[in-house]
Amino acid sequence: MYIMLMGKTIISKDNRFEWDEEKNSANIEKHGIAFEEILEVFDDPAFLIGYDFEHSEKEDRYYGIGNLNGILIVLVFFTEKKNRIRLISARQAEKELREEYYDYFKKING
Repeated sequence: MYIMLMGKTIISKDNRFEWDEEKNSANIEKHGIAFEEILEVFDDPAFLIGYDFEHSEKEDRYYGIGNLNGILIVLVFFTEKKNRIRLISARQAEKELREEYYDYFKKING
């Protein structure tokens, strides 16, 4: 269940996440992934977070790489707003990033 504010912004039931519904629709069309489908990637113990220097002119933006349902490595771009994670984009991670994730996963799991 999600709450819609002002007709565009969606807030997750647990109040941890928010996103613009138009941006979500565009993300589904472009990458085939809906924001509501990737929320659990943030709970991945091996979730890697980096600072997105390229897109942080107006606000601090981050990217994260994590495992979704044990089968898909997802690249997520996000920022923090009003104590929530605001989703910007999500897609399947490219091969190089998947390898980076797997290397990190092996490192922390021995």
